[in-house]
Amino acid sequence: MTLSLPKNYIYESCDECGICLEKCPVMELPPSIAKREIGNLRRGVFSKVLLQCTSCMDCDFFCPNSSNPAELILQRWNEKNSQDGLLLRARYFLPHSRPNFRTYLIERMSGEEIKILHSWAEMTPAEEVCYPGCNIITTPLLTRTKALSGLDIRGTLDYCCGEMYFRMGLFEQVRAVARKLQNYFQALAPSKVTILCTAGYYMFTVVLPHFGAKFDFEIESYLELLKRRFSTGELGIQNPLGTRIAIQDSCYAKQFGSEYMNLPRELLAIAGANVVEMTHSRECMLCCGIGAGFTPWRAYNPLIMARESVKILREAKKSGAEAIAVYCSGCLQMLRSAAVLYREGPPTFHILELLGAAMGEDVRASQGDIGRKLFWGALENQFPTLLSRKSLEPPRITPDIQAPSYLPRL
Repeated sequence: MTLSLPKNYIYESCDECGICLEKCPVMELPPSIAKREIGNLRRGVFSKVLLQCTSCMDCDFFCPNSSNPAELILQRWNEKNSQDGLLLRARYFLPHSRPNFRTYLIERMSGEEIKILHSWAEMTPAEEVCYPGCNIITTPLLTRTKALSGLDIRGTLDYCCGEMYFRMGLFEQVRAVARKLQNYFQALAPSKVTILCTAGYYMFTVVLPHFGAKFDFEIESYLELLKRRFSTGELGIQNPLGTRIAIQDSCYAKQFGSEYMNLPRELLAIAGANVVEMTHSRECMLCCGIGAGFTPWRAYNPLIMARESVKILREAKKSGAEAIAVYCSGCLQMLRSAAVLYREGPPTFHILELLGAAMGEDVRASQGDIGRKLFWGALENQFPTLLSRKSLEPPRITPDIQAPSYLPRL
């Protein structure tokens, strides 16, 4: 069965001008090469774009004809993965593999963090719930702030939104995730769900419904919630940051337009920060590095992912920023891991940490040494398979609702 995308590549409107690849902040191809490569992609001929693309989807916004070239790339990846499977080293990053890089972090958590995760696994119905997303599950102390007070957080790694599968072109897995999440939320029966992740927000509002999920609840991004709480005076600033901060944008923020991309900037301004823009931001942002592993040929090569993450740190340093703000916990993980290799860049903080500090909270180093843990986890679990050409099939995703088996006991 051939599965279509929420946005499909439109062959008829593409005139092979190559502007999408010419302006791509990763490829930056000369005009003649860009024209040749988009032609190769259209005709199913191998293109180096398939090897280098980070699926940040910037190209969709550069295309003058709204042809959605990113979706053509995802379709070609889907064809490659369906024919040849995934390289063995990809297993450590697949959301439903056990173990994976997230369970590696959970196995090294404090008792306090494990207690939080057990509370999030609660399955009793609730009128309103907050869906954390997989990366917040690996950074649970981020949620211990009055900015999120009153939210009933629910979720486990078993109920991943499937974003990584989507960005890899693994559409069968996305459909399986859609079935599983529909069952999960039918059990919880909420009327409203707040999502602590822009990628998850896009998956729930656009992708998963396209792949068969039927959600009958209101969906809100946590950034919208935070802006409302500050605007109404429910939250206030005690200690303005007074710091130059660069923002690492989520790959999905641009899908919701300028108003959405302004939200983290407005929140940081409220917190007293001086927001500076990096060379690549907003619709022309660079992926934090995880996307460099999505191609079938790279299959989460840790060396290539680290190289792309270091680009962000260097660009932030060049901007004169004293810190980097992220509003995606996955970006937080990637940039803190890259800081193990490149220590000259400014430190990276989640926007919840920065807002908490501005509100006068005693913000601990809430992620501890997560960067080093991720770095050593990759060395331990991926480097032994780095040169292997063996392939694997993605794990089977059942629609069943079950208690998480990966959580350590209290």
